Amino acid sequence: MSIGDAFNTVPNVPAVVRGGSHAGRVGAAAVSRERSTIRAIRVLIFVNSMTGGGAERVVASLARYLVDHGHAVTIATMHGTERDFFVLDPRINRLCLELAGANRGLRKVYANVRRVAALRRAVVRESADVVVGMMSSSAILSILACAGIEARVVASERNFPGRKRLAFPWGAMRRLLYRFADAHVAQTDEAARWIARHARARNIQVIPNSVAWPVPDQPPAVAPDSIVDTGTPVVLAVGTKPHQKGFDMLVRAFASATSTHPAWCLVVVGVDASNDFGDGSGTNLETLAREIGVAGRVLFPGRAGNMTAWYERADIFVLSSRYEGFPNVLLEAMAAGRACIATDCQSGPSAIVDNEVNGLLVPVDDVRALGVALIRLMDDTSLRERLGSAAVAVRQRFSEERVLRQWQQLLESLSD
Repeated sequence: MSIGDAFNTVPNVPAVVRGGSHAGRVGAAAVSRERSTIRAIRVLIFVNSMTGGGAERVVASLARYLVDHGHAVTIATMHGTERDFFVLDPRINRLCLELAGANRGLRKVYANVRRVAALRRAVVRESADVVVGMMSSSAILSILACAGIEARVVASERNFPGRKRLAFPWGAMRRLLYRFADAHVAQTDEAARWIARHARARNIQVIPNSVAWPVPDQPPAVAPDSIVDTGTPVVLAVGTKPHQKGFDMLVRAFASATSTHPAWCLVVVGVDASNDFGDGSGTNLETLAREIGVAGRVLFPGRAGNMTAWYERADIFVLSSRYEGFPNVLLEAMAAGRACIATDCQSGPSAIVDNEVNGLLVPVDDVRALGVALIRLMDDTSLRERLGSAAVAVRQRFSEERVLRQWQQLLESLSD
């Protein structure tokens, strides 16, 4: 990829290609044709770490799908394997650059120069045809690392960039450098429009997340019966980022609902409730639950890798997020046939949930509306069953074969 050449090829209007949730269409002509003979390609996926988040789950699934289809895949991370959550297919090459860490000032500049250099060496050593930068900072570093060499770069945003603000200098670098990527993957049309308008991204394809059911187990396993008494009705939420996921709003909404429904409990899997909430207040979820009188009915089992068991144990699933990319946990809960409530946040839930058909959408940042929706589902078993029965259609609509094939076609088209 030549940065100089890219300046001369940026079109006046960036192309936005739709895919995934739109009936499985592949919009770009370059990736829409079926090829009888596919050349094996070498793909390097660069991500900060392989800890237990949604983007990391996508990396693990995509890498497995590509090696299943005859391609060679390396997953490179800045962190070491001590933070890995997902068990990778043994055919996937795992590479740790060991260059993570908080840096400030000139040390931060120097650290990023070292990261670019190390990634460039890895790309050359692995003879990568295509490099996928998964999430904003990894995408930016990938563009820089591949300047002047033959490897093509795909930049992939994994949250709605209009809400997921980047700290200096990453925001400025995204605006300057995204135009030099060979392709971009956004999860929704809204995110695609944003990066086209604000970062001059070009050759954008919209590919949502996929869902596999049952969800593959990972360690650690936490048995639901070890946390929740048998027969207790459960509201389930899942996530590791308490502020983004709006768990403070969920705890407050649950408190209002259980004032008249005291038999229910709320289980929040994934989060460390003793950590600072992340909004600058200095409080945490355990303190909040105690202060509003629901500490005994709000449970925080920590991380769990046996998510199929947890979804099946739940009666209601809630996504209370302030913003999203394309929420994996909502897809998984719907694939399990749970009755789901989701905030209509930017972006993703409204592309998955058809309100009153396969789930309920409520306004974002509205504790009262969330509480009302909870009471409605707590009161109505038949409504829970109707929504859950319709929800399982996501298994086909967002199947791994349908979604990950679009990634494969994009990557193959770039290596031609």
